[in-house]
Amino acid sequence: MKLDVFNHIFPKKFYDRMLKVVPNGKDMHKRVRDIPCIVDLDARFRIMDRFGPDYAQVICLPSPPIEVFGPPPLSTEMAKLANDGMAELVQKYPQRFPAFVASLPMNNVAASLDEMDYAIRKLGARGIQVFTNVNGRPLDEPEFYPIFERCVKKYELPIWLH
Repeated sequence: MKLDVFNHIFPKKFYDRMLKVVPNGKDMHKRVRDIPCIVDLDARFRIMDRFGPDYAQVICLPSPPIEVFGPPPLSTEMAKLANDGMAELVQKYPQRFPAFVASLPMNNVAASLDEMDYAIRKLGARGIQVFTNVNGRPLDEPEFYPIFERCVKKYELPIWLH
């Protein structure tokens, strides 16, 4: 099997909600929306087929980070929608997408811990994705330690840094 990791995709329900939350997005919001295979599964599968029948992808959300969509409860809603959508893709297309990486609402540590537990235990996420900062705040602030500690010590799963 050729396993390609860290492939970005928007689950359809998440994508539709994102367009409502940020209808006239600019910068990264606009750039990612202009990539057809980031949401169109037929386009993605045509590309994947070029690499042979044993090619599969570990999927995760692209930029922008969940927390830029807004404060809680919007960020927590978006994380749950993303993770539910990723799990649905993995369940529906296990040969194409054998695993996904969970997204967290990093602007709410308590909600991030809850979402991590849900995404890993219930949905089967194989790690968490974080970005290089949280709305401009560095990841090494003590407030974020519980997120990293739980992922590594409790679940023994990787943290995917975008």
